[in-house]
Amino acid sequence: MKQYSVNEPILRIGLKLYSTDIALIAEAKQLRDKGLFDYIELYVIPQTPEENLEQWKGLDVPFVIHAAHAIHGINLAQSEKSGDNRKYFAVVKKWADSLKSDWIIAHGGNNGSLDETIRQISLLNDKRVIIENKPKIGILDEACIGWAPADFQRIADEGMLHGMALDFAHAACAAYSVGMNEHRMIKDFLFFSPKVFHLSDGHATSEKDCHLNLGKGNRDLRSYINCIPSGGYMTLETPRKTSRDLADFVEDVAFLFQLLDDNEKPRQEL
Repeated sequence: MKQYSVNEPILRIGLKLYSTDIALIAEAKQLRDKGLFDYIELYVIPQTPEENLEQWKGLDVPFVIHAAHAIHGINLAQSEKSGDNRKYFAVVKKWADSLKSDWIIAHGGNNGSLDETIRQISLLNDKRVIIENKPKIGILDEACIGWAPADFQRIADEGMLHGMALDFAHAACAAYSVGMNEHRMIKDFLFFSPKVFHLSDGHATSEKDCHLNLGKGNRDLRSYINCIPSGGYMTLETPRKTSRDLADFVEDVAFLFQLLDDNEKPRQEL
């Protein structure tokens, strides 16, 4: 596999891990030293032991924080979740402070209302909170909030859009749901100048996101990568088998580097 120095990226490549993945810290450091990623996108699971935070601080790499979403009971679109959401985000802000993250990625929620999402974003009162676009239909058939560019325009009009994270697969799924060309959907999201991008493979004719490893689906990954500005943050949101530790991520990075080579886009200096 071709090696790239972390001092030469045209893309800042992100490794997605969870706050409970402390057993992977040593291996992550080795991969960072080899130049396989530039930052960690850390998903903060509720009730993660506080001592885990100290261990992540010792890794000494840049972090982007990802807040928990509905699968862990956090749902900004539902008013009855407001109290729990605010308690959870108080903890997330501590993680972001300690790990010096410029952004806190959050989902808009589901089975609720965009107005409620906007209200709760305002209550968080933190400009590091950026919203990730979602498919129109979730894995469990839930109705997602924040799947359309029009939703983001509404959030912006209310003064609550401090940035967005563009998930290409989510945009493609949403486009398929409404019979829209996925490249048009992505172009409309690019209007909001995303801070972070998420890349995974999947099925082009599905409205549900399955987060496949790169090359295991038939999505137009090359076109997605070409949408990312030089130096952009791009997290690989691909699955990994627990028994293989970070081996699946290494294979995804190898696939990604080949795509970059095919596009004649060598990594440039940060």
